[in-house]
Amino acid sequence: MTKTFTHDDILRYAYEETSEEENTLTEQALLADPILLEYYLDTIDLKAGLDRAILSPSDRVVDNILAFSRNYQSQPKRLIF
Repeated sequence: MTKTFTHDDILRYAYEETSEEENTLTEQALLADPILLEYYLDTIDLKAGLDRAILSPSDRVVDNILAFSRNYQSQPKRLIF
């Protein structure tokens, strides 16, 4: 019986979440199916881009949040009944 590979299978392979047996089957499928190979190559390209993404806010964003917080704390609090 031939296994049909899904995008989820390729994502798991790209993120190294597959067993040795699944790796072998996936690699054979990638060699035999150019469309699947193209999807895999696109996936690892996107993964590499995400890995390079900046994961912290810029100084300007932090300064804006701190300024808002200081301004908010200095405002008189009104009681609403």
